[in-house]
Amino acid sequence: MIVSWLANLRQAVSSKLTIGIGGLLALAITSGQSLLEALEQPVLPALAAGTPLDAGRWRIVLHEARLTTHSRPDGSPAPGGAQFLALDLDIANRSSETDNTFARIVAVEPPIEGLQPNPTFWLLRDKAMLSALQPGLPERVQVIWRLAPGAKAPERLRLVVNGETFKPRDNLFAAPGWFNRKPIAVATLPVVPAEPKP
Repeated sequence: MIVSWLANLRQAVSSKLTIGIGGLLALAITSGQSLLEALEQPVLPALAAGTPLDAGRWRIVLHEARLTTHSRPDGSPAPGGAQFLALDLDIANRSSETDNTFARIVAVEPPIEGLQPNPTFWLLRDKAMLSALQPGLPERVQVIWRLAPGAKAPERLRLVVNGETFKPRDNLFAAPGWFNRKPIAVATLPVVPAEPKP
């Protein structure tokens, strides 16, 4: 009976040690990978204005960045001398479904002081606010950020373009989808000054 009790104790201690060492090893490997990813910042390819880029779910072409006094493409100038930063681009939804995640495609990095972080997307075809993009239908879009009163207007706009990867079966539900959003290119556009008021 004592021999059996000692054997069970030895097995329990051995199991706990194995689990503990395995957990510590997994933690060390994960921490090491995170540290390497943080240290190794990838050099992103430069994207020139007018050059098409396949970004997974999207195909985009950046055109022009400019200052404007209009908060929307078809509107009159905003009161009080408010300024906005506008970006024209073409977007095509390469997926098979209508999608509304287009706001993740471009990000202003580093952030510009006084620039509203969440822009409004406008469909230039009918001057309506963009809510979703149909598959296979390229659209010219205007992205408009508001500048805070008194904020210095930028001379250049640096944009990071994000891409996604299609997986026929994801790891959780074994369903198809677009995953692994990450930066794939960077673009720096000159900001055209606002036209002087007549």
